[in-house]
Amino acid sequence: MTSRFRAARGGDLEQIEALIDARIRWMDETGIRQWNVTNYREVYPRGYYERMLREGKLFVLDDGGEAVAAAVLLEEDPRWRDAPLPALSVHNLVSSLRGRGAGREFLRLAGERAAALGKRALRLDCAADNAKLNRFYENLGFRAAGTVEDGLYRGLRREKTDLPGRSLDVNAFLFEGYETLDVFGPAEILAHIGDYRLRWFSRGGGEVINAQGLRVLTEPLSAADPRGALLLPGGRGTRPLAGNGEFLAMLRELADASTYCLSVCTGSALLAGCGALDGREATSNKRALAWATSCGEKVLWRDRARWTKDGKFYTSSGVSAGMDMALGFVADRFGRERAAEIARQIEYRWNDDPDDDPFSENSRR
Repeated sequence: MTSRFRAARGGDLEQIEALIDARIRWMDETGIRQWNVTNYREVYPRGYYERMLREGKLFVLDDGGEAVAAAVLLEEDPRWRDAPLPALSVHNLVSSLRGRGAGREFLRLAGERAAALGKRALRLDCAADNAKLNRFYENLGFRAAGTVEDGLYRGLRREKTDLPGRSLDVNAFLFEGYETLDVFGPAEILAHIGDYRLRWFSRGGGEVINAQGLRVLTEPLSAADPRGALLLPGGRGTRPLAGNGEFLAMLRELADASTYCLSVCTGSALLAGCGALDGREATSNKRALAWATSCGEKVLWRDRARWTKDGKFYTSSGVSAGMDMALGFVADRFGRERAAEIARQIEYRWNDDPDDDPFSENSRR
Protein backbone atom coordinates (compact mmCIF):
# COMPACT_ATOMS: atom_id res chain seq x y z
CA MET A 1 0.00 0.00 0.00
CA THR A 2 1.37 3.40 -1.06
CA SER A 3 -0.10 5.71 1.53
CA ARG A 4 0.67 8.44 4.00
CA PHE A 5 -0.40 9.15 7.54
CA ARG A 6 -1.62 12.70 8.11
CA ALA A 7 -3.88 14.93 10.18
CA ALA A 8 -7.43 14.95 8.84
CA ARG A 9 -8.82 17.87 6.88
CA GLY A 10 -12.38 19.13 6.51
CA GLY A 11 -12.78 17.39 3.18
CA ASP A 12 -12.10 14.02 4.81
CA LEU A 13 -15.20 14.02 7.02
CA GLU A 14 -17.62 12.73 4.39
CA GLN A 15 -15.19 9.95 3.47
CA ILE A 16 -14.78 9.01 7.14
CA GLU A 17 -18.56 8.87 7.61
CA ALA A 18 -18.82 6.69 4.51
CA LEU A 19 -16.21 4.32 5.98
CA ILE A 20 -18.19 4.10 9.23
CA ASP A 21 -21.52 3.45 7.47
CA ALA A 22 -19.95 0.77 5.27
CA ARG A 23 -18.40 -0.88 8.32
CA ILE A 24 -21.73 -0.89 10.20
CA ARG A 25 -23.48 -2.51 7.21
CA TRP A 26 -20.72 -5.10 7.02
CA MET A 27 -21.08 -5.83 10.75
CA ASP A 28 -24.82 -6.37 10.31
CA GLU A 29 -24.26 -8.70 7.36
CA THR A 30 -21.68 -10.76 9.24
CA GLY A 31 -23.59 -10.91 12.51
CA ILE A 32 -21.34 -8.54 14.46
CA ARG A 33 -23.67 -6.18 16.33
CA GLN A 34 -20.94 -4.25 18.12
CA TRP A 35 -21.49 -0.73 16.78
CA ASN A 36 -25.27 -0.86 16.33
CA VAL A 37 -25.86 -2.32 19.78
CA THR A 38 -23.95 0.57 21.34
CA ASN A 39 -25.70 3.17 19.10
CA TYR A 40 -22.36 4.13 17.61
CA ARG A 41 -23.58 6.86 15.25
CA GLU A 42 -25.56 8.49 18.05
CA VAL A 43 -22.68 8.37 20.50
CA TYR A 44 -20.21 9.61 17.86
CA PRO A 45 -22.14 11.95 15.53
CA ARG A 46 -20.58 14.17 12.89
CA GLY A 47 -20.18 16.93 15.47
CA TYR A 48 -17.82 14.72 17.46
CA TYR A 49 -15.54 14.25 14.46
CA GLU A 50 -15.71 17.96 13.66
CA ARG A 51 -14.54 18.72 17.19
CA MET A 52 -11.73 16.16 17.01
CA LEU A 53 -10.71 17.71 13.69
CA ARG A 54 -10.58 21.21 15.19
CA GLU A 55 -8.53 19.95 18.14
CA GLY A 56 -6.03 18.23 15.84
CA LYS A 57 -6.83 14.75 17.15
CA LEU A 58 -8.31 13.18 14.00
CA PHE A 59 -5.93 11.39 11.64
CA VAL A 60 -6.33 9.51 8.38
CA LEU A 61 -4.42 7.09 6.20
CA ASP A 62 -4.43 8.73 2.77
CA ASP A 63 -4.14 6.51 -0.30
CA GLY A 64 -4.09 8.56 -3.48
CA GLY A 65 -6.19 11.35 -1.97
CA GLU A 66 -8.73 8.96 -0.45
CA ALA A 67 -9.09 8.35 3.29
CA VAL A 68 -8.88 4.56 3.63
CA ALA A 69 -8.57 4.51 7.43
CA ALA A 70 -9.14 7.00 10.22
CA ALA A 71 -9.02 7.28 14.00
CA VAL A 72 -8.88 9.71 16.88
CA LEU A 73 -5.52 9.83 18.70
CA LEU A 74 -5.52 11.00 22.33
CA GLU A 75 -2.56 11.81 24.57
CA GLU A 76 -4.85 11.74 27.61
CA ASP A 77 -7.44 8.98 27.84
CA PRO A 78 -9.91 8.65 30.74
CA ARG A 79 -10.14 4.90 30.10
CA TRP A 80 -6.47 4.57 31.07
CA ARG A 81 -6.18 6.86 34.09
CA ASP A 82 -4.65 4.07 36.18
CA ALA A 83 -1.89 3.27 33.65
CA PRO A 84 1.55 4.79 34.41
CA LEU A 85 3.28 4.80 31.01
CA PRO A 86 2.96 7.87 28.76
CA ALA A 87 1.02 6.66 25.74
CA LEU A 88 -1.03 7.55 22.69
CA SER A 89 -4.54 6.08 22.61
CA VAL A 90 -6.39 5.07 19.45
CA HIS A 91 -10.17 5.54 19.36
CA ASN A 92 -12.85 5.15 16.69
CA LEU A 93 -10.58 3.27 14.30
CA VAL A 94 -12.31 2.53 11.01
CA SER A 95 -10.85 1.24 7.75
CA SER A 96 -11.93 0.58 4.19
CA LEU A 97 -13.46 -2.76 3.25
CA ARG A 98 -11.86 -2.52 -0.19
CA GLY A 99 -8.55 -4.32 -0.17
CA ARG A 100 -6.80 -5.33 3.03
CA GLY A 101 -4.26 -3.90 5.40
CA ALA A 102 -5.43 -0.30 5.85
CA GLY A 103 -6.21 -0.72 9.54
CA ARG A 104 -2.95 -2.56 10.15
CA GLU A 105 -0.97 0.14 8.34
CA PHE A 106 -2.75 2.93 10.23
CA LEU A 107 -1.80 1.33 13.55
CA ARG A 108 1.79 0.84 12.46
CA LEU A 109 2.10 4.51 11.56
CA ALA A 110 0.26 5.57 14.70
CA GLY A 111 2.94 3.66 16.59
CA GLU A 112 5.60 5.69 14.79
CA ARG A 113 3.80 8.89 15.79
CA ALA A 114 3.59 7.73 19.40
CA ALA A 115 7.34 7.05 19.44
CA ALA A 116 8.08 10.43 17.85
CA LEU A 117 6.06 12.11 20.62
CA GLY A 118 8.15 10.33 23.25
CA LYS A 119 5.37 7.94 24.24
CA ARG A 120 6.16 4.48 25.52
CA ALA A 121 2.98 2.71 24.42
CA LEU A 122 0.17 2.69 21.89
CA ARG A 123 -3.22 1.86 23.41
CA LEU A 124 -6.72 0.96 22.32
CA ASP A 125 -9.71 -1.02 23.52
CA CYS A 126 -11.96 -3.54 21.81
CA ALA A 127 -15.37 -5.05 22.52
CA ALA A 128 -14.80 -7.98 24.85
CA ASP A 129 -17.07 -10.32 22.88
CA ASN A 130 -15.48 -9.61 19.48
CA ALA A 131 -13.07 -12.54 19.45
CA LYS A 132 -11.90 -12.02 15.87
CA LEU A 133 -10.99 -8.37 16.39
CA ASN A 134 -9.27 -9.14 19.69
CA ARG A 135 -7.17 -11.78 17.93
CA PHE A 136 -6.33 -9.24 15.19
CA TYR A 137 -5.02 -6.78 17.78
CA GLU A 138 -3.18 -9.52 19.64
CA ASN A 139 -1.46 -10.53 16.41
CA LEU A 140 -0.25 -6.93 16.06
CA GLY A 141 1.36 -7.02 19.49
CA PHE A 142 -1.38 -5.40 21.60
CA ARG A 143 -1.44 -7.22 24.93
CA ALA A 144 -4.49 -7.37 27.19
CA ALA A 145 -4.31 -4.78 29.98
CA GLY A 146 -7.59 -4.77 31.86
CA THR A 147 -11.21 -4.00 31.06
CA VAL A 148 -13.35 -0.93 30.46
CA GLU A 149 -17.08 -0.26 30.82
CA ASP A 150 -18.78 2.74 29.23
CA GLY A 151 -22.58 2.64 29.06
CA LEU A 152 -23.55 -0.40 27.00
CA TYR A 153 -19.95 -0.92 25.96
CA ARG A 154 -17.87 -3.66 27.57
CA GLY A 155 -14.31 -3.73 26.33
CA LEU A 156 -10.83 -5.12 26.77
CA ARG A 157 -7.99 -2.64 27.02
CA ARG A 158 -4.92 -3.45 24.93
CA GLU A 159 -1.43 -1.96 24.96
CA LYS A 160 1.57 -2.20 22.64
CA THR A 161 4.95 -1.18 24.04
CA ASP A 162 7.13 -2.43 21.16
CA LEU A 163 7.26 0.91 19.36
CA PRO A 164 9.77 2.01 16.69
CA GLY A 165 12.83 3.53 18.30
CA ARG A 166 12.32 1.70 21.58
CA SER A 167 14.79 -1.00 22.53
CA LEU A 168 13.74 -4.62 22.94
CA ASP A 169 15.82 -7.49 24.29
CA VAL A 170 15.78 -10.66 22.20
CA ASN A 171 16.34 -13.33 24.83
CA ALA A 172 17.78 -16.47 23.25
CA PHE A 173 17.15 -19.31 25.73
CA LEU A 174 19.87 -21.89 25.11
CA PHE A 175 20.31 -25.45 26.36
CA GLU A 176 22.68 -28.34 25.72
CA GLY A 177 22.16 -29.84 22.27
CA TYR A 178 20.26 -27.00 20.56
CA GLU A 179 20.60 -26.66 16.79
CA THR A 180 22.97 -23.92 15.53
CA LEU A 181 20.89 -22.41 12.73
CA ASP A 182 17.76 -22.42 14.89
CA VAL A 183 19.34 -19.61 16.89
CA PHE A 184 21.87 -17.89 14.68
CA GLY A 185 19.71 -17.73 11.55
CA PRO A 186 17.00 -15.64 13.25
CA ALA A 187 19.68 -13.82 15.29
CA GLU A 188 21.38 -12.61 12.09
CA ILE A 189 18.08 -11.19 10.89
CA LEU A 190 16.98 -9.62 14.17
CA ALA A 191 20.41 -8.04 14.65
CA HIS A 192 19.61 -5.81 11.66
CA ILE A 193 16.91 -4.12 13.75
CA GLY A 194 18.94 -1.44 15.49
CA ASP A 195 16.56 -1.21 18.44
CA TYR A 196 16.83 -4.93 19.22
CA ARG A 197 19.54 -6.25 21.55
CA LEU A 198 20.51 -9.93 21.38
CA ARG A 199 21.21 -11.62 24.70
CA TRP A 200 22.11 -15.23 25.46
CA PHE A 201 20.66 -17.07 28.45
CA SER A 202 20.50 -20.53 29.97
CA ARG A 203 18.93 -21.79 33.18
CA GLY A 204 21.97 -21.20 35.36
CA GLY A 205 24.28 -19.27 33.05
CA GLY A 206 27.76 -20.29 31.97
CA GLU A 207 28.96 -22.14 28.90
CA VAL A 208 26.42 -24.03 26.80
CA ILE A 209 27.50 -26.52 24.12
CA ASN A 210 25.13 -27.12 21.23
CA ALA A 211 24.57 -30.08 18.90
CA GLN A 212 27.43 -29.03 16.61
CA GLY A 213 29.87 -28.39 19.47
CA LEU A 214 29.52 -24.61 19.42
CA ARG A 215 30.23 -23.07 22.82
CA VAL A 216 28.33 -19.95 23.93
CA LEU A 217 28.82 -18.12 27.21
CA THR A 218 25.38 -17.33 28.63
CA GLU A 219 23.87 -15.27 31.41
CA PRO A 220 21.57 -16.88 33.99
CA LEU A 221 17.92 -16.65 33.05
CA SER A 222 17.25 -14.68 36.23
CA ALA A 223 19.10 -11.73 34.63
CA ALA A 224 16.74 -11.53 31.63
CA ASP A 225 14.22 -8.76 31.11
CA PRO A 226 11.13 -10.95 30.69
CA ARG A 227 9.33 -8.23 28.72
CA GLY A 228 11.58 -8.89 25.73
CA ALA A 229 11.16 -11.35 22.88
CA LEU A 230 11.89 -15.00 23.68
CA LEU A 231 13.83 -16.92 21.02
CA LEU A 232 13.65 -20.67 21.67
CA PRO A 233 15.54 -23.12 19.42
CA GLY A 234 14.95 -26.79 18.83
CA GLY A 235 17.29 -29.70 18.31
CA ARG A 236 17.97 -33.00 19.99
CA GLY A 237 18.40 -31.23 23.32
CA THR A 238 14.65 -30.65 23.49
CA ARG A 239 13.91 -34.35 24.08
CA PRO A 240 15.10 -34.63 27.69
CA LEU A 241 13.75 -31.16 28.53
CA ALA A 242 10.23 -32.09 27.39
CA GLY A 243 9.88 -34.24 30.49
CA ASN A 244 11.62 -31.87 32.91
CA GLY A 245 8.92 -30.29 35.05
CA GLU A 246 11.23 -27.70 36.61
CA PHE A 247 12.41 -26.52 33.19
CA LEU A 248 8.88 -26.40 31.78
CA ALA A 249 7.63 -24.35 34.74
CA MET A 250 10.46 -21.86 34.21
CA LEU A 251 9.73 -21.72 30.48
CA ARG A 252 6.01 -21.13 31.07
CA GLU A 253 6.74 -18.21 33.38
CA LEU A 254 9.10 -16.68 30.83
CA ALA A 255 6.71 -17.24 27.91
CA ASP A 256 3.81 -15.66 29.78
CA ALA A 257 5.87 -12.56 30.60
CA SER A 258 7.49 -12.13 27.17
CA THR A 259 6.16 -9.58 24.70
CA TYR A 260 6.76 -12.05 21.85
CA CYS A 261 7.71 -15.73 21.70
CA LEU A 262 9.55 -17.13 18.68
CA SER A 263 10.28 -20.86 18.56
CA VAL A 264 12.17 -22.71 15.85
CA CYS A 265 11.90 -26.40 14.97
CA THR A 266 11.11 -28.54 18.04
CA GLY A 267 11.31 -25.53 20.32
CA SER A 268 7.54 -25.45 19.87
CA ALA A 269 7.34 -28.87 21.56
CA LEU A 270 8.73 -27.27 24.73
CA LEU A 271 6.24 -24.40 24.56
CA ALA A 272 3.51 -26.98 24.03
CA GLY A 273 4.74 -29.06 26.93
CA CYS A 274 4.55 -26.14 29.35
CA GLY A 275 1.01 -25.27 28.20
CA ALA A 276 1.87 -21.90 26.65
CA LEU A 277 0.46 -22.95 23.26
CA ASP A 278 -2.82 -24.45 24.47
CA GLY A 279 -5.61 -23.46 22.08
CA ARG A 280 -3.18 -21.84 19.63
CA GLU A 281 -1.92 -22.75 16.18
CA ALA A 282 1.65 -24.02 15.98
CA THR A 283 3.96 -26.08 13.81
CA SER A 284 7.32 -27.81 14.13
CA ASN A 285 9.95 -29.71 12.18
CA LYS A 286 7.95 -32.07 9.97
CA ARG A 287 10.29 -34.99 10.69
CA ALA A 288 9.56 -34.57 14.40
CA LEU A 289 5.94 -33.41 14.19
CA ALA A 290 4.48 -36.62 15.61
CA TRP A 291 6.65 -36.27 18.71
CA ALA A 292 5.95 -32.54 19.02
CA THR A 293 2.20 -33.11 18.88
CA SER A 294 2.49 -35.65 21.69
CA CYS A 295 3.89 -32.88 23.90
CA GLY A 296 0.75 -30.76 23.64
CA GLU A 297 -2.60 -32.32 22.78
CA LYS A 298 -4.44 -29.01 23.27
CA VAL A 299 -2.33 -27.26 20.62
CA LEU A 300 -3.82 -26.69 17.16
CA TRP A 301 -0.96 -28.26 15.25
CA ARG A 302 -0.43 -27.39 11.57
CA ASP A 303 1.13 -30.16 9.48
CA ARG A 304 1.58 -27.82 6.52
CA ALA A 305 3.09 -24.49 7.50
CA ARG A 306 6.49 -22.93 7.03
CA TRP A 307 5.69 -20.91 10.11
CA THR A 308 2.64 -19.88 12.13
CA LYS A 309 1.61 -16.78 14.03
CA ASP A 310 -1.03 -16.83 16.74
CA GLY A 311 -1.09 -13.78 18.97
CA LYS A 312 2.40 -13.13 20.29
CA PHE A 313 3.52 -16.69 19.45
CA TYR A 314 5.50 -17.46 16.29
CA THR A 315 6.49 -21.07 15.59
CA SER A 316 8.45 -22.36 12.62
CA SER A 317 9.09 -25.63 10.87
CA GLY A 318 12.58 -27.14 10.86
CA VAL A 319 15.88 -25.26 11.19
CA SER A 320 16.07 -22.95 8.13
CA ALA A 321 12.37 -22.11 8.46
CA GLY A 322 13.30 -20.02 11.48
CA MET A 323 14.84 -17.44 9.16
CA ASP A 324 11.64 -17.16 7.14
CA MET A 325 9.69 -16.81 10.39
CA ALA A 326 12.08 -14.14 11.70
CA LEU A 327 11.64 -12.12 8.52
CA GLY A 328 7.87 -12.54 8.85
CA PHE A 329 8.14 -11.24 12.40
CA VAL A 330 10.09 -8.20 11.16
CA ALA A 331 7.47 -7.62 8.45
CA ASP A 332 4.69 -7.65 11.04
CA ARG A 333 6.52 -5.19 13.29
CA PHE A 334 8.19 -2.85 10.80
CA GLY A 335 6.62 -3.47 7.39
CA ARG A 336 7.30 -5.89 4.57
CA GLU A 337 9.80 -3.60 2.84
CA ARG A 338 12.03 -3.61 5.92
CA ALA A 339 12.00 -7.41 5.98
CA ALA A 340 12.69 -7.64 2.24
CA GLU A 341 15.60 -5.21 2.58
CA ILE A 342 17.18 -7.33 5.33
CA ALA A 343 16.78 -10.42 3.14
CA ARG A 344 18.59 -8.58 0.32
CA GLN A 345 21.37 -7.46 2.65
CA ILE A 346 22.11 -11.01 3.78
CA GLU A 347 21.53 -12.38 0.24
CA TYR A 348 18.79 -14.72 1.40
CA ARG A 349 15.83 -15.82 -0.71
CA TRP A 350 12.94 -15.29 1.69
CA ASN A 351 9.99 -17.67 1.53
CA ASP A 352 7.44 -15.05 2.59
CA ASP A 353 4.38 -17.32 2.44
CA PRO A 354 3.87 -18.98 5.83
CA ASP A 355 1.64 -21.63 4.22
CA ASP A 356 4.19 -22.61 1.57
CA ASP A 357 5.83 -25.61 3.22
CA PRO A 358 7.84 -27.62 0.68
CA PHE A 359 8.86 -30.16 3.32
CA SER A 360 5.37 -31.23 4.32
CA GLU A 361 3.69 -34.29 2.84
CA ASN A 362 0.65 -32.05 2.36
CA SER A 363 2.63 -29.28 0.66
CA ARG A 364 1.32 -27.73 -2.54
CA ARG A 365 4.60 -28.65 -4.21
